[in-house]
Amino acid sequence: MHDAWDRRLRLVHITIADEDGDGYPSFDVDRWVIDVRVPLTDDEAEAATVARVTAFTVRAPDAVEEIVEALQTSDAHGSYSSVVTGTDPDGGPFASLFAGAAEVLERDDLLIIDRLEVEAGFEDLPHLVPAIVSAVQNGPAGRTAAFVLADPAQWNVALSDDDLEAINLARWADTGVLVGVNADPHEAHERAADLIAARTAEDAPTHGARHSDTWVSEILDRAAEGPALAVPFALPPALPADVWAGAPAGILHVDADPDSGALTIQTDEGEFEVVGLPGNAPQLVGAAVGTSVETQAWLRAVHERWWAYQPALHDRVHEVIDRFLDGTLEFAAHDSEPHLHMSNLELQRPAWPLPGDITVEPVREDAEPLVLGVRLDEDGSLEEVGAIVVHANGQVEAFLHDEWRPWLPDHEAVLQHLLSLGVEEFIVGVLHDELDAGVVGVILTGDVDGH
Repeated sequence: MHDAWDRRLRLVHITIADEDGDGYPSFDVDRWVIDVRVPLTDDEAEAATVARVTAFTVRAPDAVEEIVEALQTSDAHGSYSSVVTGTDPDGGPFASLFAGAAEVLERDDLLIIDRLEVEAGFEDLPHLVPAIVSAVQNGPAGRTAAFVLADPAQWNVALSDDDLEAINLARWADTGVLVGVNADPHEAHERAADLIAARTAEDAPTHGARHSDTWVSEILDRAAEGPALAVPFALPPALPADVWAGAPAGILHVDADPDSGALTIQTDEGEFEVVGLPGNAPQLVGAAVGTSVETQAWLRAVHERWWAYQPALHDRVHEVIDRFLDGTLEFAAHDSEPHLHMSNLELQRPAWPLPGDITVEPVREDAEPLVLGVRLDEDGSLEEVGAIVVHANGQVEAFLHDEWRPWLPDHEAVLQHLLSLGVEEFIVGVLHDELDAGVVGVILTGDVDGH
């Protein structure tokens, strides 16, 4: 077994639910019993159980008191209460650390890796414990967690210094409990830096004297008054009516993880999760287990349809937008042809009035508002021209740097071109959202002739 160990694991998660489908031992806590297996052959047809883990996911606690109550009502064995109510000399109060991790990672839950029992004969497999801990953190139990607690005193294997370093968790004050942000340290650092940058006033562009703005709302209003455009799409077949009937009311949003194959569907009736890599049998998780037989059948069907059709349909969304922008988009010849609708938004592109080529790039990714830096490339000479600011409410601003060609006689034509680029950026987002909503709709429902 030692010779065959290549750090591959297969984890089988079991959740405990009550008769109402809520988590164990309450709606606010999920209890996971995880069977850890190591493949014995290259085709992974055989696997040996090497360990078992008991973990808990505390859902979106708003206060330390909620975490303490969750610990009291669960059967977690570790010494966590003194940690969540205490302060680390180096890190500060636990509440602040948890809140900061939740904000940076945009996750709400707390993961507790409580018991870890390695089977006899497998204790000496190198790097086994770090591999197990990492897999639990990134699996269904920890995917929504911002922070991790673990108590190695409840494990039947001793942690070496190398193992502790590989786990990326640190001891809390003078206790034996391990704590940490539930992310790769480099990823957490980058996310924190982005968050700080987004909040720093000095990072915001300063408007110069040559400034102009416009609103996209007028274009959207005109499009709303006319018919939408029918765009050909190779849509999936309709869901059988009896399966579609099991869909819960008020489907709000779908989160998909292509790496794990997990699908989380938010509805008016709650949040339902289905896991399983594409091509494998879908497995219901958490609240989804307690739904009706009809809804469970719909969830499994939707999971299979999503990974069978969504990637190609999403690629088609981007193809449609590219063709719309370059004027080569063709439309459905007849209503019977499978299609999706998009707004008939007009694009006006005033010509760039100067020699050279303009390029725009985001100043920072995933920030609101979107700030685009503008550069001019004239015969290999690069100049910083100005910036375009695209707001979520449809306002687009453009300005030129004071030091860029202050002698330019007609800067208004330059500004109008920059505004058109910002308007185009906003319109691309609108069309993407419309078409993507159509893709989600035809996968989750039986509507295949349009939407």
